Amino acid sequence: MITKSKKIKASFVAIITVVLFFALSWYYVSLINQALRAQTFLYLSELGSRGADLVETKVFNELENLRTTGKIIEASDNFDQGHMINLIKLQVAEGNYKRMGIALPNGDVITTDGLAYNVANRPYFQEAIKGKATVSDTINDYTDDKPINVYAVPIFHDNQVVALVLASVTTEDLKKYLEVESFSNQGYSYIVKANGDAVVTSAHANSPGSFENILELLSKADLREGDNLKTINENMATGNSGSYTSFYAGMERHTIYKPLAINDWYMMTVVPTQVVSTQTSQISWYSLMLIAAALLAMTLLFVIILFYQDRSKKRLERIAYIDEVTSGNNWQKFKLEASEILESKNISQCALLTFDIDRFRFINEEYGHEKGDQVLKMVVGILENRMGKQETYARVSGDHFAILCVCDDRDKITRRIKEFIRVLNEQREAIGIKERLSCHFGIYIIEDKKGNLEKIREKANMARIAAKTADNQRWFFYSDAFRKKIGDEKEIMDQMEDALENSEFEMYLQPKYNLHRNAYCGCEALVRWRHPHKGLISPGEFIPIFEQTGFIKKLDMFMLEEVCKILKRWEEKNYPELSISVNISRKNLKLTGFIESVLNITNKYRINRGNLEIELTESSIFEDVDRMIEIGQAFRKYGFKMSMDDFGSGYSSINLLGNLPLDVIKMDQGFFNSRLNREQNHIVVESTINMIKKLGMTVVAEGIETEAEVEMLRALGCDIIQGYYFGKPMTVDEFEQQIFKNE
Repeated sequence: MITKSKKIKASFVAIITVVLFFALSWYYVSLINQALRAQTFLYLSELGSRGADLVETKVFNELENLRTTGKIIEASDNFDQGHMINLIKLQVAEGNYKRMGIALPNGDVITTDGLAYNVANRPYFQEAIKGKATVSDTINDYTDDKPINVYAVPIFHDNQVVALVLASVTTEDLKKYLEVESFSNQGYSYIVKANGDAVVTSAHANSPGSFENILELLSKADLREGDNLKTINENMATGNSGSYTSFYAGMERHTIYKPLAINDWYMMTVVPTQVVSTQTSQISWYSLMLIAAALLAMTLLFVIILFYQDRSKKRLERIAYIDEVTSGNNWQKFKLEASEILESKNISQCALLTFDIDRFRFINEEYGHEKGDQVLKMVVGILENRMGKQETYARVSGDHFAILCVCDDRDKITRRIKEFIRVLNEQREAIGIKERLSCHFGIYIIEDKKGNLEKIREKANMARIAAKTADNQRWFFYSDAFRKKIGDEKEIMDQMEDALENSEFEMYLQPKYNLHRNAYCGCEALVRWRHPHKGLISPGEFIPIFEQTGFIKKLDMFMLEEVCKILKRWEEKNYPELSISVNISRKNLKLTGFIESVLNITNKYRINRGNLEIELTESSIFEDVDRMIEIGQAFRKYGFKMSMDDFGSGYSSINLLGNLPLDVIKMDQGFFNSRLNREQNHIVVESTINMIKKLGMTVVAEGIETEAEVEMLRALGCDIIQGYYFGKPMTVDEFEQQIFKNE
């Protein structure tokens, strides 16, 4: 009886122990499930943040590109709508826009594909016309009623908005940046406004599809965890983030919502709970089975759980860090690996390289996007096979790549670049690309390993752009000198308008000597910049920048007026008549009102037009021969002389020379520097002089510095000499003292 009682008692204790053990085990497993669930929400939140960063970066980059376009238009100082349209046509060809256009303050728009309509009632127009760059909510295109989003950036003139640069993209293009490349491609994202109205919906199979308002949709859903509908409303109204689990349309979903730094938009990042619950359930089942076996099994289970948890996290991270096109590293993975490499004490010097594939758009258009993707995969394959242990790479976007490599010396980097190009062109034939592939590289030697990688990449990109704009240069190293050059150029651009206003530009004159009359016969007007702090600045430092910005047009007109003032003064003082040649930039030749502007200035001072020589460079003449003939004939008709400068510097076309309306040919100094001593060169110069004179033109030799050169040219029949032998460029007062008063 006692034995039976003990057995009953023991059985009872055993049952209680087993029940308690399983209860504790179940509680333990529940804690694990909660931890995994929390980890899922945390990771989903990280993915949401990355997605938000991607969308913001895309939008801000597009707005920045349009701001740059606006600056170019502002610098051109021509706000005619047709002119502005021509300036942006190249960009719409290179960008992924549906179309671009210029909107006037009244809302009238002309697009790059020839359409015209009015957008004054569009909210984005009303926002941008106030001077703020913006992107629209999703709207329907006037032309085909399809959903689009429009970027709008103001163009300023005298601090007033005079037009807007518009660029539209299909909403479908924005959707490409919303897919959550994780959770086995089961996740998705969409964008709504703070009031819940849809901006960009998702076409993912797990999404609810198109909807009007997410808050209205959630009011009909079962909110099971996280924020309730009231909290979601309040958070989105006040710019706060949050999360919730909802059930609607037959599916339970985890959702993270975060505000974007764009309008009042919110990024909603979603993943079905079943995607993450499958593995969680499997882990839980294993846990219960192993706990039931023994306490030892519980310890083993703990190890297994940790193992599976770590493996799951790594798998999810791997998916998040893989580039969807090439299956290689994306920029997020690059930043992670690069940070670890730069923190390593075993690395002494590293460099970050950025590069792009030249004419990649042509490959996509000629061979198709699938072939373009093959090229990108080929590039990734080559990079993967050539990365060292402490090196990494990534496709940043499009055909743009980044590399972090060990930098022992610069020569090693350039050798690796050459080897990469060689292998690239070996392999492109295998995938059917006939054209040779080339790339431009920007290289930044990393000085501060703790520096911001985005800023480091920005410097490498600046060097890459410098390589693309330079002649025959495939790579460019970012350096202190390069940084200073950019700073100096910006300083010149910032000060050039004030310099003209403050009369810092001065006219210098270089004498010309007539070998037949043995007397001075004229001079060339040259510009100098007398900076109040830096002193005299060489034209070589500022003229190229003025050409680039278009400011050279104003400087040309300034110099022309200064020449007219001097000619008038000499006439009033009864000085001997001398001609003055003034250089005119190719920028002015393209202006329709250029001839009229010149006539207005010369009429203002009532000068003898025969004493004013319009001087054009050889390169500008042969850039547009028909335009030069038109201008030359007009100026000669009005009594001006026409001169070609730098003849023989590389662009001359002898067969056209006889058709050009020219009075004077200035032979480039390259004809004479150490060349007249050779008989063959002597014959070339003599024949050139004879040919020019037979065409009825005057021959001027530039850059003559020695008496021997003068006498040689005199014997060859040259008409006029200009160079240091007869006088260097000098101020007007010095010129008058030397030429008029001394004689």
